[in-house]
Amino acid sequence: MTDTAHELRRQRLTGIGLMCGAVAAFACLDCMAKYLGTHMPVSQVVGVRYASAFLIALMFSNPLNRPGLLRTGRPVLQLGRSVLLLGSTVFNFMAFRYLQLDEALSILFSTPFLVAILAGPILGEWVGWRRWTAIMVGFVGVLVVVRPGLGGLQWAALLSLGSAFCYAGYSIMTRGFQPGPSSSTWME
Repeated sequence: MTDTAHELRRQRLTGIGLMCGAVAAFACLDCMAKYLGTHMPVSQVVGVRYASAFLIALMFSNPLNRPGLLRTGRPVLQLGRSVLLLGSTVFNFMAFRYLQLDEALSILFSTPFLVAILAGPILGEWVGWRRWTAIMVGFVGVLVVVRPGLGGLQWAALLSLGSAFCYAGYSIMTRGFQPGPSSSTWME
């Protein structure tokens, strides 16, 4: 095995490990938010979540030793992304208060469907039939959990749907930061 192939393999394994760690961390975050949301105001839970994330990011990034790290060329876009991510978190944590964890997260899994719908008109990245098929299979799973028309939709499902819309907007705006053809002119 060449050094380049070995390095690529190592990077892939590192990426897989980081992704597994992130999924585990978000699962713990959701469980804690569900538990804490029944004992304290959602605004406090969200505040502690973001304060903790800020402190952890500060430990790893250390902007004092790296001047300019927190500077952005597009502050309005950055602020918009921040508001959408905050909205997604607030809606999600509020949904946890009223829905079971699996119901709330299953509805949140409609985000790829929403991103695929928005990516074409906003970013010019049109989704092909194979990806649409995979997205639709996942969306059918969301519909199975939500069970529309079979006993009524709980109003709190709208909170999870609001979270999904906010996160889809956040994802689209994040892609807009990428240089190249997919960064739309409205994001400039």
